[in-house]
Amino acid sequence: MEKIRTIFLIGLFVSCKIGTGNNLFDPNSPTSLALLLLGSEPVVTMEFSTNRVQPGGVMYVSTNHDFTTKVEGLKLPISGVGDSPILQIIPRSKFLYEIRMNPSITSGRFSINLKDYYLNESLLVNPEKFEFEIDSQPPILELRTGNGIDISELESGFLDIVSNEDIVWDGDLSQVSLSGTAKNSLVVSDIITSDRNIRLLFAGNPNSSGGILTISFLNIKDKASNSQGTVMVPVNVYAFRSGPNLNVARRSCVGVELDDGRRLIFGGKAKKDVLINGNGTLSHAEFYDSVSKQFIPAPEMVYRRQEFEAVKLLDGRIFAAAGLGGKVGPSNDELTSTEVYDPTTNTWTEGPQLTTPRLFHKMTVLPNGDVLVVGGMSPFKPIQSVGMVELVHITNDPATMTVETIGNLSDSRGKHAQILSHISGKVIIIGGEHTDVFGPMANNFNANALDSIEVYDINTKTLSKSTAKLYKRFNHFVHGLTNGEILILGGVNSRYDVAQPVLRAQIYNPTTDTIRDHKNLLFGREWGSSFIFPYGKDQLIVAGGLEYRTVNGATFDSIHDTESWSESINRFYMTSRSLNARWDGCEIRYSSTGGGMILGGRIGDILGNTEEYSFE
Repeated sequence: MEKIRTIFLIGLFVSCKIGTGNNLFDPNSPTSLALLLLGSEPVVTMEFSTNRVQPGGVMYVSTNHDFTTKVEGLKLPISGVGDSPILQIIPRSKFLYEIRMNPSITSGRFSINLKDYYLNESLLVNPEKFEFEIDSQPPILELRTGNGIDISELESGFLDIVSNEDIVWDGDLSQVSLSGTAKNSLVVSDIITSDRNIRLLFAGNPNSSGGILTISFLNIKDKASNSQGTVMVPVNVYAFRSGPNLNVARRSCVGVELDDGRRLIFGGKAKKDVLINGNGTLSHAEFYDSVSKQFIPAPEMVYRRQEFEAVKLLDGRIFAAAGLGGKVGPSNDELTSTEVYDPTTNTWTEGPQLTTPRLFHKMTVLPNGDVLVVGGMSPFKPIQSVGMVELVHITNDPATMTVETIGNLSDSRGKHAQILSHISGKVIIIGGEHTDVFGPMANNFNANALDSIEVYDINTKTLSKSTAKLYKRFNHFVHGLTNGEILILGGVNSRYDVAQPVLRAQIYNPTTDTIRDHKNLLFGREWGSSFIFPYGKDQLIVAGGLEYRTVNGATFDSIHDTESWSESINRFYMTSRSLNARWDGCEIRYSSTGGGMILGGRIGDILGNTEEYSFE
């Protein structure tokens, strides 16, 4: 009987051909089953998101095998070349890997020899080899909105694929196929074509957690009838998904993605009755491990901080400054201290002291690497807004960094927004909250939203006031556009019982120093800085925050619904819903992949849960 069983399994294995190419080999197929019954490793499948990458670009590999358990991780051996075009391989999960290309290699065709390499590790790999091209020209086909979409856009039933030149294509259903982790039961039900646009109509449902959807087109030709063969269009399908709990629940924290792909969250205010280093203001820090999907300990900051600011320096270090807190002990003080986190040494080191304590301030990294520190608020009543602007000169050693006072803003402010304008060589300081103190008692101050814009000239180190007038707002967002203009959106126009959300967006031109009205948001929101990021080419999504919903502004609700804005569509529109309607949290923006994570914040009490908006 055992002999018959062995002959059957060998026959089953031999009868199944392991083909090459781009299609995934099903790990539940008869071949994998035969290998498994014979005690061998199942077939390792790999799917590449695209076969054409621009210099310094990114492609993704999804697989059914966990390469993070191997010492060398995922290896993609390039055949027959001197310098490999692959700069770095970053595991985004156990089964998804980001492949970053070397920007100095601008052209060439390359082959990844998977069969021979993994045969040495007793693994059968499908495909056995994969060929791709580095091409400085834009791909002939791409998604109209860039390489990423919200899952709600895919659920709407169609996608538009555009071409950068006229195409000749039959448009048969047999000539398009879908694959990838986002596919689920999604199929193409119909195709509408024109010279430079392919509209795909869908039936079925995508994976509710998002992922990569690869659309493959067969026998595409350009107008000169040059065959393009198979053209692959990778689409990153973003969706909200529940993330792991923080080790310490917190609000008013800061999160950042490091250059090596690690994600760090630090500081903030802990949940009630949680004391660390003698106080609820935190020096505690955590890493988010995107592979294990867990938070793991990170080195403690030198100071406990909340309502502080931190930026990533040009060399990848993190610079944190000011806020409310202190070192070990029960009291909180206004801070002038700074500190630097070095990812290489995994340590925080104290830096120079600012001249003026502040919280709710903003910082901008300048082209030469220095850090501009602007505005803020005093922490104790009667609250006073800060006008002092300072420049921190960054060096390799935090002990040798120095602080230069630049001068005072025309209107002191905190809770403002600011952004570096490369086209004008200036930092644009927009709106904010200004306070006037009129007496010695704790509540002897007035808080007002500002309609002014101020400008810091990087070359002359001078401050000036713009003639453009803003809709009064603070706790708002800004977003730099591809033409150098600045989109200003959201915020609130006052405080206390007259507070109203600002629905009207505006666009500021730093070259002409002019401002114009734009479309309305669907939701006016403040404290929504917990989640805003661009993805694809020109799209951003806004989530979380508070909206004042009554006539007199006396009550407010946190917001579940998210909305997107696209430079090409030039309007705001409803997209997903976040899993939690939170505010005053923090975010880690995934600069390399788009998307990000919302962490902590408040819905009444301080939260420890997180959610990820990603395709990973």
